[in-house]
Amino acid sequence: MLEVDVRDILKNVMRFVAIICLTLAIASGQDARPDLDAGRLQTGSFSFRTLVDGKEVGRSRIQIRRSADLRNYIFSNLVIGSFSQSWEAVASPTFGPVSAKLSFGQGSAARTAFDLSYQGNRVTGFITSQKEPLKKREVDETVAGDTVDQRIDWAAVMALEKFVEGQEFRFHVYDPGTGNSLVNVRIGESQTITVPAGSFETVRVSYRIGKRSGPETYEVFVTKQAPRFLVKEKFPNGSIVELVELTKSTSGMSWYSLELCSEVS
Repeated sequence: MLEVDVRDILKNVMRFVAIICLTLAIASGQDARPDLDAGRLQTGSFSFRTLVDGKEVGRSRIQIRRSADLRNYIFSNLVIGSFSQSWEAVASPTFGPVSAKLSFGQGSAARTAFDLSYQGNRVTGFITSQKEPLKKREVDETVAGDTVDQRIDWAAVMALEKFVEGQEFRFHVYDPGTGNSLVNVRIGESQTITVPAGSFETVRVSYRIGKRSGPETYEVFVTKQAPRFLVKEKFPNGSIVELVELTKSTSGMSWYSLELCSEVS
């Protein structure tokens, strides 16, 4: 009799454990990185203005294009003004990182901040010191399997199949200065946003990056219908970028390369 009772107890315990595991699996699935597809983004070039306290302090031009072999997407940005810099990030259609590079300044004053190469779950390359630009630190680290290069976190959150208000998900980003950081994303409400480029029906997407140096919260407003593009973004430092002009076409050169060519000429 006692033996039967023990068996029944064990069965109930196992049933309870199975229910808990299933519940955790479902909850984990809700937070897991969803299907991201760069093909849902509008390719072309996009001009923005940067505002601080309502005053324009700079301009930037983002370009999104396919690589020559059509295997990857190339994202680049040339920023002039108070936050002068240029960067380029290459990623697979599912946002698997391939490479990234960043330079600060313009012309002869420009300096390379870092140059990275991703392979599987590993990133290698170098990063330079802000105080000692000629001093390089080698980068060789393991990254999470759902990592997106931090240059294009804003693009990744636009690449969902559809936006569902209240939906939450997560993934990781990598930056050589702060390492691998968890990103928590929440899809907000739809609203019409007016910027210099016009009025657009957008969806507000907010995401929080849990960096070891402290959390940072971003807010982007992206067009509701695919192919999508960025209309407005609010940064943790209070600055705002707004779309000024867009050209829905691609070119054979990135803006990072165009900057270098303009300096040569």
